[in-house]
Parts: sequence; structure tokens; C-alpha cells
Amino acid sequence: MPSRNRILLGGVAGSLLALVPITVPGGQATALASRPVPAAACAQMIYSGSSAQGILRTPHDVVVGPVRFGDLDPRLVGKGYGTDLLGIKSPMTVGPTRYPELLVSAKGANGPVAIAYGQIPSTTTTTVTLRAEPNQVVVQGPMSCGLPAAGFVQYGGGFALAKKQCVTLSVSVPGGVVVARKTVPFGSVRCASKK
Repeated sequence: MPSRNRILLGGVAGSLLALVPITVPGGQATALASRPVPAAACAQMIYSGSSAQGILRTPHDVVVGPVRFGDLDPRLVGKGYGTDLLGIKSPMTVGPTRYPELLVSAKGANGPVAIAYGQIPSTTTTTVTLRAEPNQVVVQGPMSCGLPAAGFVQYGGGFALAKKQCVTLSVSVPGGVVVARKTVPFGSVRCASKK
């Protein structure tokens, strides 16, 4: 599937509106209570499964706790057609995890990074609103869609940023506790080593 390696600032796999900041007035995607997720939201997942063998792995996977960004290759960062933003397409896999919901954030040392993953409004179903800010999204774990803890949910999506830089990806759980954090290069830059 060579298209997985292309830079895309528009639609991804027919399921992403655009790699632009998603802003909800007053939306503060912080602590979330565990709650059942409507079936309509689960039906909008890019892909879900119960076997780890169903996950496509690449040499440039970046794992941050229970979240995996597939093919997050710094060499793929580049400008999309008709935009001044840089972007990188990267499927995101959630799971296994015991948390139905996770908060994923991306913050650059020299500027914001838009992160775009998740359910997209549908014209045929009623969807749950997942609050988001330009540099963070709320994603659902496998258990929220009735999958076992060993299962996974995979989203299409990617990142948009103003310039090549080091970005810190964080994964938090309901209650605000950060379970994992990793700094990665977006583009041909070198990140300072953490003490």
C-alpha cells in the first residue's frame, strides 16, 4: 500500500476531513470519565480488531504507551499541495489498554502542531462529540467498542505543523495522568537528548 507513505494534508483514506486544528468552543479535552460509547461512534472507527497480527507494522513506528503511530518517518515531512503547512500522514493504533478513552497530545518546542485523528461526523448516524483542541484529540480504546483488552482500534490521520521541529507526543488517561511521553523529530531535525 504505497499510498500510506504519501504526505497528505487533505483527506486520508476517505475518513479525515482535513489536517487542520479542530477547535470546539470551550472544549478542554482534559480528564474524562469512563462511560459507555454509543454504537454509532464505534462504527466510525477506521478499523478495529482483536488480534495483534492485524496491525500493519513499519520500520518507523513510534510507540507512546498504548498508542502506536505507524510510519512516522521524519523524511516524509513535507508541504502539501496548496498550503504553507508541513504534514505527515500516520495511522494511529490504540490498544491494548484498559482505558476506554485516551487523550493524545502533540506539542512542538517551537510552535503548535495540529493533530487530526478520530471519528468524523456522519450524515447517517448520530455521533458522540469528542472534545479536541488544535494540538490534542480524544481517541477511544478497544474496550469502548466491546473489543477485548488484547484488541486494538486503528485510526487514519496525521499531523500538520508550521516548520520542521522536535515534537513531544503524550498519552494521558482519564483523570489526567500521563502514562507515556516521547519526543520525536518531525522532519530533518535533531532532538535534544532528555536527561
